[in-house]
Amino acid sequence: MSFSTSSAQVDVPRCGFRDVRLNRRSEQFFQALARHPDATIQQLAITRAEEAAYSRFLHNPSTHIDLLISGIVTDTHQRLREQAHDHLLIVGDTSEVNLQAQKGYHHARGLGVTGNNTAPGFFIHQGIALDPQHGQPLGCAALALWTRKGGSHDRRDRESQKWFDVIGAVDGGSPRLAKQLTFINDREGDIFALWQMVFVKSHHLLTRAKQDRRIAISPACPTGKLFADLAGQPLAATFELDIPADRKTRRTARHSTMELRWTTVSLLQPKKTRQQAEHIVLSALEVRERAEDVPPGQKPLVWILLTTHSINKLQDALQLIQWYVYRWRVEDVFSALKTRGADLESSTLHHGEALMKLGVMTLWSANRLTALVKHRNDAITSAREFFLEEELACMDSICPILEGRTDKQRNPHPHHSVAWAIWILARLGRWHGSGLPGTITLRRGLERFEAVFLGWNAQLKI
Repeated sequence: MSFSTSSAQVDVPRCGFRDVRLNRRSEQFFQALARHPDATIQQLAITRAEEAAYSRFLHNPSTHIDLLISGIVTDTHQRLREQAHDHLLIVGDTSEVNLQAQKGYHHARGLGVTGNNTAPGFFIHQGIALDPQHGQPLGCAALALWTRKGGSHDRRDRESQKWFDVIGAVDGGSPRLAKQLTFINDREGDIFALWQMVFVKSHHLLTRAKQDRRIAISPACPTGKLFADLAGQPLAATFELDIPADRKTRRTARHSTMELRWTTVSLLQPKKTRQQAEHIVLSALEVRERAEDVPPGQKPLVWILLTTHSINKLQDALQLIQWYVYRWRVEDVFSALKTRGADLESSTLHHGEALMKLGVMTLWSANRLTALVKHRNDAITSAREFFLEEELACMDSICPILEGRTDKQRNPHPHHSVAWAIWILARLGRWHGSGLPGTITLRRGLERFEAVFLGWNAQLKI
């Protein structure tokens, strides 16, 4: 992979348009997004002619969104099969793209409404593949896009179908993407029929419980309710957790002690449904923030997790919690798609259909940018996994300029490791060594490196 202008070409999705010119233009577009994750085509294009060509590509009715999605997903599946994983996590989540701020440009043509039923926009649901050992993002393994209430891609079936579609997209093909697959969803994905589906397909599912579900009555739980059963379990362990901030709930970031309980439950099917299985046996965990660690005026963090994985010892439970924490990686990708990265919601394209095509393509670049950010401490993986040889040669030239005189001001990572390259990008992005460089810093560093590399290449050709 590569993130900058280069005479060599990086691997990008092949979308299979019928028109050879559209295929060539889509690859050029993806190349630009690889080196410069930005949803503003004026920033992506080097010349005015290239800007016009990108605009025509997005507005061309033959540039089908389904083919863009298929190209991205197929590219990810191919790489995952080549890597031959024993186990993969597939994290699903939805994000709305709210285009109210730029309503004067596109006049909501082809768009639906977002969650407030007023602002124009569309929805994106993706399933990203993660390495279970370290939570490293490995690409977009499933992707769907739709509008609500009148848009050009108005969803005809229930929106809850998106959770089933992720399993369907990942499950197809031969060989399988990995020997074992664990799907991880938030509360919206707690659907009884979905539990049945993963059992039938021999996959695993880890989901946060959406409601206090009915479970089989037992002497330990005479009420037959999930939450009461967990609350009655003995305290199994405590552990430390860094809780991120959440603007929606006004939760502040903090380091807290969490209390852990778990048990095995027999989940009963909802009364209003007619499913084949009357009950499903699952493991249930309660993770509750200790009361004395909760800041005044805020509620304790409580997770009720359900999973098809068995829990035989404390390490099993802690592993499942760690996997659920990795679910935040998909939030990082959506952040990179929006304000911290490509800033899709600020696009001024005139037509909703073109905006949605741009959204699919920039989501691909947001996944790549997030993967790079998560490798910032990776001193083992070679930088050649992300950068071309000539790009590394350029970094060799500029690294001494970015280093200071003392040891603390020098690049501390092994030469040509991913962490070494990211340190250089972070310094270009105005990072001064305090804390860890984030998405905004690395995006800014990539933009500056693009200009540096262009000048470095030009100097070599003189």
